[in-house]
Amino acid sequence: MPSAANIKTRWRLSDILDLEYFLHRDETDNSDPDAAKTLALHDREIYLGHIRGKDPEEIPRPRRFIVKSWLSRRRSEEKAALPPEAPLPGEVYEEIYRLLSWIFALLGLLSGAGIASSFLIYRGIEPLNVAYYFGALILSQFLLMLVLVILLTFRLVNRSFSENAILYSLISRLLVRLFLWVKKRMVKSLSGNRRSGIEAALGVVRGRRKVYGTLFYWPVFILAQVFGVCFNIGIIAATLIKVVTADIAFGWQSTVQFSPEMVHDLVRTIALPWSWFVPPGIAYPSLAEIEGSRMILKEGIYFLATENLISWWPFLCFSVLFYGLIPRALLLIMGMVAKHRTLDKQDFEFSDIDRLMHRLQSPQVSTKGSPTSKSAIPEGLKEVQSSASSTPVQQERPAGETVVALVPDDIFDEVTDDQLKSVVEKVLGFQVREKIRIGAEYDSDRAVLERVGRLDWQNGRPHVLLLQEGWQPPIRETLHFIQELRNTIGEKGGIEVGLIGK
Repeated sequence: MPSAANIKTRWRLSDILDLEYFLHRDETDNSDPDAAKTLALHDREIYLGHIRGKDPEEIPRPRRFIVKSWLSRRRSEEKAALPPEAPLPGEVYEEIYRLLSWIFALLGLLSGAGIASSFLIYRGIEPLNVAYYFGALILSQFLLMLVLVILLTFRLVNRSFSENAILYSLISRLLVRLFLWVKKRMVKSLSGNRRSGIEAALGVVRGRRKVYGTLFYWPVFILAQVFGVCFNIGIIAATLIKVVTADIAFGWQSTVQFSPEMVHDLVRTIALPWSWFVPPGIAYPSLAEIEGSRMILKEGIYFLATENLISWWPFLCFSVLFYGLIPRALLLIMGMVAKHRTLDKQDFEFSDIDRLMHRLQSPQVSTKGSPTSKSAIPEGLKEVQSSASSTPVQQERPAGETVVALVPDDIFDEVTDDQLKSVVEKVLGFQVREKIRIGAEYDSDRAVLERVGRLDWQNGRPHVLLLQEGWQPPIRETLHFIQELRNTIGEKGGIEVGLIGK
């Protein structure tokens, strides 16, 4: 049997959207006690029948594997229950993103070819100015990519910057609008619950950035690079077609009195990336060709030689290739690798998944009377009978994972340290790291939040257990404290609310 470390699970963005869809559906179902029990039993059956395997003593699976296996099972059940034309959010996303990729590629080709063609209109009166072509189609691109690299570097320092970037906002809005447009036309036959689930999955693009990090930034970045790659392909294609099918003459001129030697040195420096394997006569114009293609208005084109005027186009094509196309292709590859690495880093350590893991891994114990015959026991409840007389259920936790217990002032002395540690270890699987008094007064609670925020969790997730007396209503102050606690420990921090008797 493979070890947990060897179980590799490949996730896609469409899987994340489907996961959010099902999590939202389950949260809606949990509002009804009977539906919550049915959901817990169903998830436990999925775990026993499709995830854990036949040997209960085998090595535990990673959370990524468990969640992906559960998702695959839920997805197959959903597709079996839905009409063929009704899609899941992940399918809608893949269709839209595929369509956008083709649109951006086509727009890039057409715009690159169109802009290049506008600079290649030659009427035989005056040669085309190399400086115009190079500045508009090559230098401007290089400067934009340089800015992009600086912004990417800045994003590594300030994670929130990419969320506020103009390009990110524009393309993500386009993605959202297309998603809504497709949804309205493809899910008319779905129930209101399923439609709201798809809308909730769409909301993950805007609302889960703190949980998923830059995951939804990279598809937008990739689309921009697809446009850039095809834009440069369009420039090169239009230039080569024009050179092959028409008589094109290139020259150079400037109000500033640059010498041909200075221009030759500049051109030779620009051609360094390819001049080491391309012959000098092709890689860039020679000094004589540069002198022979210099345009002087009072002399006109009559004294310019054809061999000098046509010596520039290979240099221009190589410039577009090495300063436009290749950098864009490298950025495209970098974006694809970064997207997959970000997906591979997703640990699914947040509260919704915690509740799912609890349903999957906790045996369902029923207090109702059981049938007298073993054969009459439903398949999903056979495990319940064997677990009902066992020790209290303990959730599976990584070794050494700890929790901070926040205990209200009026029951702080009633809850002894030994009792607290014993119950928390048996029920939640945590080691109690610290027991802290809360609820005495506002200033002390603020100090507790600051204290929790400064704790070092040793590269693990923050976990907080908030004890409450079960008979007390959830007053506004308590809800506000939980909200402040969430802001303190972050989106991925775990908050457990433990209810105790009077």
